[in-house]
Amino acid sequence: MSRSEAEQVNELSAEIAAEVLEACRAGAPEAAAALGRALDAELELTVGEPEEFDLARWGQKAHVAGLVVFFQVGGTGALVALAEQSGLLPDWLPDPDPTGRSKLDTLAQELGAVLLPERFFPDGFSAGWVENLAAAVDRGQPAPSAVAVPLALAAQDGRQADCTLIWPLQRPTRVLASSTAAESTADGEQGQAAGGGGQSGKAQSLSLGALPEYARSLLRIKVPVVVTLARKRQPLGRILELGPGSIIQFDKACEELLELDVAGRPVATGEAVKVGDKFGLRISSIVLPGERFRPVKPRSGSEGQAG
Repeated sequence: MSRSEAEQVNELSAEIAAEVLEACRAGAPEAAAALGRALDAELELTVGEPEEFDLARWGQKAHVAGLVVFFQVGGTGALVALAEQSGLLPDWLPDPDPTGRSKLDTLAQELGAVLLPERFFPDGFSAGWVENLAAAVDRGQPAPSAVAVPLALAAQDGRQADCTLIWPLQRPTRVLASSTAAESTADGEQGQAAGGGGQSGKAQSLSLGALPEYARSLLRIKVPVVVTLARKRQPLGRILELGPGSIIQFDKACEELLELDVAGRPVATGEAVKVGDKFGLRISSIVLPGERFRPVKPRSGSEGQAG
């Protein structure tokens, strides 16, 4: 397998429609529960058949405000769009407080875990309000071969709504950007191309999608991520006595935060959460790297020398 082929293994494409459909159907109850927790409603979700995505046709009824949940997988992405006119979106959504923001972040993480095949677990995800769903999808640049899966939602009080899962997107991180910001980013990229990579007078986007390809390739390097429940030192003899049914008691309290290590270095602490039927960690704080100081000594023979 060539290098380019290896990179494409972990990116979304139209060819995985059957896998996505299987994941959606298997994860429909969990996706409905996740949407229900975020939108404060009891919901059921029915998965339709995959179809070729036509932005022009879909956009005829999507020039409305609504909720967008997007997932990034490598250099590609996917999104779920739900229109405001569905009547299922809460009033706080356009301007969420910290609790609402947390609900949206959790929703994005949960949907990414259950609507996509397990081997395409998102590298990044987010959710938010947009004034125009069609424009938001257009900013994400659906691939010419993009696919859509209709997801029908039904509430216990009789309300019904259609949302859509769309992939692959070529610029997924631009979905939630305003149209002005997207235009500024595009202008900046054009200015760099014309000026040989020089800086333009406009602020440059810091999103992952705006990074050059060589930089994005570095971000796809896999490193071990470990969540530590607790640590304890015991004599080797006690370890040799362990067997099925043995219990090791730790001094750490159940409510204490868990530690997240990346490549053997502590980077964050957080609390355990349930993501679908899997275990997750909600980050509560980032561990700053330790500072190291070295004394500055004058070079030998330099003291007392003048001019």
